[in-house]
Amino acid sequence: MSAPNLPLHRQAHPGDESTVVALMRDFYTEEHLVFDEIVTPRAVQELLSQPALGTVLLFTHAGSVIGYLALTYGFSLEFHGRYALLDELYLTPAVRGRGWGRHALTVAAGTARDAGVAALRLEVNHANLRARSTYLKSGYHDNRRDLLTLWLR
Repeated sequence: MSAPNLPLHRQAHPGDESTVVALMRDFYTEEHLVFDEIVTPRAVQELLSQPALGTVLLFTHAGSVIGYLALTYGFSLEFHGRYALLDELYLTPAVRGRGWGRHALTVAAGTARDAGVAALRLEVNHANLRARSTYLKSGYHDNRRDLLTLWLR
């Protein structure tokens, strides 16, 4: 249940693929990430159809979808087993500045906790100072590590 001024959220299902992809397209454009019109929808379909991989939550307000978050699950000895990655969090520009990002982080933490994981991680672009500040104020810690990637395909 959500307070009247906060957005509602629900788990996305396979029928929500086009909504999630459209939000991702906007997010990737804003963050200058590569959006692949073929591969991205396939990845969304895979995540939505296999709950063991994670979940996507859609946020709505006044009957309109205003954002999403994607949680995926991994395994780490450092975290003593399964952990969750807040892989993506996006709210449309029109609804920012209302505290709804912090609300989404609370929803993400509760969802991860309900999934039985002990740690929730995220990554943030170094240039996104506003998001970084929100994350730190919400209890996330800067581990002073850089995330490195080797693409295998």
